[in-house]
Amino acid sequence: MPGFDDYKIVALATPTLALEPLTAAHADELFVPLCDPAMYAFIPQDPPKSPDALRERYRRLESRRSTNGEELWLNWVVRRNAAAAGLIQATGTKSHKALIAYEIFVPFQRRGIATEAVPAVLDHLRQAAGMNHATALVDTRNQRSIRLLERLGFKRTRFIKDADNFKGSSSDEYEYERDLNAPLLSA
Repeated sequence: MPGFDDYKIVALATPTLALEPLTAAHADELFVPLCDPAMYAFIPQDPPKSPDALRERYRRLESRRSTNGEELWLNWVVRRNAAAAGLIQATGTKSHKALIAYEIFVPFQRRGIATEAVPAVLDHLRQAAGMNHATALVDTRNQRSIRLLERLGFKRTRFIKDADNFKGSSSDEYEYERDLNAPLLSA
């Protein structure tokens, strides 16, 4: 049985995508697409300040574990035809739960990339990391992500009023959950 303690991140592949473990060496390539303001319509953070700052952040994530050892930090660069198309991350816990998130770079949005990549990561989390439950938090205004999560069998479990405040206004979120042992629905 795969487990939290012996998990090692690996590259993943789908019919049209390659997902490679994120490293500090990706910072220069990812800096420009991550600076696009359109990426932050529903994300309460600012673009990276510099390639060096991004590289340092990615260097910390390369450990693949929190400093206290209680969380797995799993991050992949999503590639289509060798071009970086986005990022997928999962934070796994010893209680076999994972919080997932994904960002698809603006030029690659609306091309089915998240639809193809997210199920591959969910399946990998179940098979290789021993996760049996996934959670995702999504801004209530992000209809495309809401539709994707629902197509993948995630169920809305909670409404979080005033989850964050950014860009001068309050933002609400939905929490979605999915049993990773249930069959994956076709997206």
